[in-house]
Amino acid sequence: MKLPTLLLAGSLLANAALVALFVAQPVLAPPSVRRIFSGQASRDSAPPAAARASADTAKSKAALESATWLSLQPDDLKGLVGRLRAAGFPPSVVRSVIARLLNERFAPRVRELLAGDPNTPYWKSSPNVFGPNDTKRLEAYQQLNRDRAKLQRELLGDDFFNDNGEVTAAQRRQYGDLARSKIDLIQRINDDYAEMTSQIRAGMQGITLPEDREKLALLEREKHADLAAVLSPEELADYEIRSSSITTMLRGRLGSFEPTEAEFRAIYQVNQAISDQFAANGGFQGIAPDTRRTLGQQFLDQMKAALGPDRYAEYDRATNRDFQQLTALAQRDNLPADTAIQAFNLRDTVAAQSSQIFDNPALSPDQKRAALASLAQETRTQLLATLGPTVGPAYLNVANQWLNNVERGSAVSFSGPPTGTSSNSTTGVTLFMGSSGPVYRRVPTPRPPGAAPPPPATPGNLIFRP
Repeated sequence: MKLPTLLLAGSLLANAALVALFVAQPVLAPPSVRRIFSGQASRDSAPPAAARASADTAKSKAALESATWLSLQPDDLKGLVGRLRAAGFPPSVVRSVIARLLNERFAPRVRELLAGDPNTPYWKSSPNVFGPNDTKRLEAYQQLNRDRAKLQRELLGDDFFNDNGEVTAAQRRQYGDLARSKIDLIQRINDDYAEMTSQIRAGMQGITLPEDREKLALLEREKHADLAAVLSPEELADYEIRSSSITTMLRGRLGSFEPTEAEFRAIYQVNQAISDQFAANGGFQGIAPDTRRTLGQQFLDQMKAALGPDRYAEYDRATNRDFQQLTALAQRDNLPADTAIQAFNLRDTVAAQSSQIFDNPALSPDQKRAALASLAQETRTQLLATLGPTVGPAYLNVANQWLNNVERGSAVSFSGPPTGTSSNSTTGVTLFMGSSGPVYRRVPTPRPPGAAPPPPATPGNLIFRP
């Protein structure tokens, strides 16, 4: 297709979008053509006789309308922006038209990047641009989005952001109380460093070497310095807490816990400090197990101090995967939220009672094992009674992961630090995620003379202590 034909097609798309918009909302049209659409609305509501009487007038207005659209047909996007502005169209309309035309311009390349290989055999998965083994296409897709956003900003200038120079609600959420001029500076800084980061990652070929991490870390430090040059310390701290990768990771992992702004900022500060220590000790890959346990305990102590014991208990429950599964099951069966909490809290009761049994000097090992087995069975019965015939058995499949260990003669505790971590390879951020994992103390079993030692403890985050 020749270039003039493409431009004409783009113009027709833009014109169609404008006509549809102004027929629905004539007030958005510029004064020079507003009467056309207002008149159309009047004719739609007028009686048939009046509509027939105005036929000649409608024809003349349609001719004016056609002349107006023809005069706005662009030979380039920059020219279209100028013509629309000169005609008196509001910024929101100009943005809509340019966004539509840019979508059409970039659509073929987007479809090409997102499409799977048609020659892939049916028994194999087509390569996915978002898959772990297709970093080149993913980077090309991300670059395409950056190119589109950059071009749109260049075409629209201030109109890219809002109608009248004021900060929109979405921008206020992202940037806080910053002035329009500072928001524009931040966006330009982010664009520059996104481009440099893209170039580094393109050369990594999907493999992150230590020197690559150092390059990315250097860019982050330089970006932070550039932001600090245009923002006050208070503004920078507020912007980072709103837009950082830590905040993005936390938003999706708080579960049903609904912190106040002050609580979220406290949670953020704790996680920021822990992430910095992960980075200082070799990052997610290089950190030693002892260091990880030390950081986990620091995280636990700092979170309890930041939120207080009661709110931390709620945070710990809300971020627990078992509780999230239980909540989903309860909602599906229309059980009250309190029922799910009551059932989940039974694990704390089991933890307390199993410890009492384990620490009771008046009980022999056999008696302790029998009492722990009875406790596990009673808990299963109570869970079924509390949750009902549908949710109860489904949740038992989850709870049995620790109840089975109690039944086999172990005291359980859930008061330790979290054991799960989540890491972002792009930013180098590593956070503790989830709640405290179960810790077991196993009642010793006497071994006959010459018998082999017991098998090792269950792998993973299950810690057994004699």
